[in-house]
Amino acid sequence: HITLLDNLLNKQFIHETPWYISLLWILALTVLGVFAITFSEKQKSTKNSVLTIILFPTISLSAIFLLAYGLFAFGIWLPLVVSIFAFSAAFALALLFSYSHEGKQRRFIKSAFKQYVSPSVIENLIQNPESLKLGGEKRNLSIFFSDIQGFTSISENMEPEELTEFLNDFLTEMSNIILEYGGTIDKYEGDAIVAFWNAPTDVENHELCALQAALKCQEKLEEMRAAYTYRLGSPVFMRIGLNAGNAVVGNLGSRERFDYTMIGDSVNLAARLEGLNKEFGTYTMCSKSLKEAAEKINPSLLWRELGRVAVVGKKTAVTVYEPLSKAFYSENKNIFDIFDQGRELFYKGNFKEAKELFSSIILDTPWRTRL
Repeated sequence: HITLLDNLLNKQFIHETPWYISLLWILALTVLGVFAITFSEKQKSTKNSVLTIILFPTISLSAIFLLAYGLFAFGIWLPLVVSIFAFSAAFALALLFSYSHEGKQRRFIKSAFKQYVSPSVIENLIQNPESLKLGGEKRNLSIFFSDIQGFTSISENMEPEELTEFLNDFLTEMSNIILEYGGTIDKYEGDAIVAFWNAPTDVENHELCALQAALKCQEKLEEMRAAYTYRLGSPVFMRIGLNAGNAVVGNLGSRERFDYTMIGDSVNLAARLEGLNKEFGTYTMCSKSLKEAAEKINPSLLWRELGRVAVVGKKTAVTVYEPLSKAFYSENKNIFDIFDQGRELFYKGNFKEAKELFSSIILDTPWRTRL
């Protein structure tokens, strides 16, 4: 009663903030609570995002309490409980929505790409979803095309169930290797595999990764060849074409149906190199661009220059190479030296001399298409 009398005599009254000021204040706190979550989502690292979620509400609630206490000291009453509730409710709801949305996004990315890319690439996409762009974008890719030699003849002698079982087994083994080396499976076309590296996320040294995957696929097929020969009645060989260059990659197609795929001149060249293996009697062939890029990463790689070929859509001849393993190169070094001499004579137009050299290595198939 004495305090009340003192307030009356000195006219020191508590003034409640006008309703419209309180309303604007509560709306501002609601926006602030939502902004806290939005700001945390924009952080590039998970650590910064978690720190933002912890520190932002702590600082904000402390500021609200201090402001209300300070105003009360000057006789102004700001609704503290309502203010704290408005901020906390907005923050909690925004956090719940963000978590739900992020979970949905994670599930979408895993569902969309688990069949095509390695688990490490999927995790990278989840951590950096902005790297997955809708539509197409121009990227430097390493491109892989493969096909089974004489598959039509093989399939004609098999029952549909046997053919399906064989293809599933073969494609699984080859795809696992591609994914192991960070590649992305573009599509399967019967027995053929189309894959690429450096999309949807960056792959360091992707040219070397593509080359290593191709060699590992051939090595794996060699291990399985005896079993396939017994099973199918004939040996199974695979031709691979590799190229590196710029291409457009992304979600391409119609609005109702689209695929994550690639298009471009570099893609066409890789496909043609796979087919050119048939002409040269080889099983793995790559372009000069991929060879040079892979060599910069690992100078100890071994190659054989097969020749220069005219490719549809190219004004100049394309130089093609056969990558060689160290063991295979060591076993056949003399043959490769003779082949190199014959190739250079062929380039110079000395066909007779070139044929004599090539005839001395008749077991080596690439020379046969040259004369």
